[in-house]
Amino acid sequence: MALDGTSIIVTGGCGQVGIAVVKHLRHKYPTATIAILDLEKPLAGDQRFIEKVTYYAGNVTDVAILKETFEAVKPLVVFHTAGLIPQIAKRLNMHTEIDFTAVNVQGTRNVLDAATAVGSVKALVFTSSSDVVKGDSWQDLAGVNESIVIPSVFDDPYAKSKALAESFILSSSTAMLPTTAIRTHAVFSANDNNLIPLMLSAPRNVHLGSGENLYDFTYAPNLAIAHVLAAENLLSVFPTESSNPLSAAGKPFFVTNVEPMPFRTFIKMVWAAFDASGGKEHAQVKGITIPATVALILTWISEMAARIVRKEPVLTVKNLGDGLAQRWFDNSSAMAVLGYVPTTSLEQGLKETVEGYMTGRERKQ
Repeated sequence: MALDGTSIIVTGGCGQVGIAVVKHLRHKYPTATIAILDLEKPLAGDQRFIEKVTYYAGNVTDVAILKETFEAVKPLVVFHTAGLIPQIAKRLNMHTEIDFTAVNVQGTRNVLDAATAVGSVKALVFTSSSDVVKGDSWQDLAGVNESIVIPSVFDDPYAKSKALAESFILSSSTAMLPTTAIRTHAVFSANDNNLIPLMLSAPRNVHLGSGENLYDFTYAPNLAIAHVLAAENLLSVFPTESSNPLSAAGKPFFVTNVEPMPFRTFIKMVWAAFDASGGKEHAQVKGITIPATVALILTWISEMAARIVRKEPVLTVKNLGDGLAQRWFDNSSAMAVLGYVPTTSLEQGLKETVEGYMTGRERKQ
């Protein structure tokens, strides 16, 4: 059976993770009925629009909308990908801890409440973040697995909100409604409006730190594979208890492309891929490398100056730490329990991302 002929809801289905999940579902289970709940319904012709999908407009903070949507769809499976991420939060001027808590924590509670109340849901997959184990933005996370302890203190409201939401989701897992969490990291795709734009706007002639820190990146379609495998596991492996080593119930999983590489190597790959798409052959600029300690001092001064004049700093000390720390994760658990194997390499993923960006640009012209 798996998900054939079933009814599914994807919250945040117009975001890059949600889009990837829906497309993978449409390919693997064409008879499934899929509903997307997002802030707005995309129009036909929009790059985010997916055919044979029902769209509902609403916010996960709106209990009434959630209840109405869940009652209309009566889903068997819920993929809760909706969430507030830092870069989008800045654009929306919603980057306080209150904002992150409202969307990522209370919104997640609302989704679980709606799933419980409707009575049809038998599996809930939550899109978490690897940031749930990052208490300090300068903290190295090198090859860590799910045994790492969740910090009690966070220097970042987003990380804190995702940790609280994940803890709530996993602790709420039951035999009647099992839940699991997929911890994402540095996700990109043709629908990415976060990581890739940041890298494309980064100066090429000034490098902060050595750039040799190992980093994990994740192509969204690979992440979608893990999400669907997680749902399949919750529906087919019994008992659905965290004590069952074969069950995903009540457990989190790190999921990346399993290709950790130096941070600067990847950003150069991004530049090269997009340069080639425009018919340009830019020579890779060697540039000036500013040692990490010097970069920290300069960033701190710049951040303080921006605050004095009440402007948003171009770069914060926390942002700098996130770019200089080691961040790669052990995917062994996802592979063993879910059967996860990434099918698209970072190189191929970047190629497809560029093609998607160019197609999206043509549609707008």
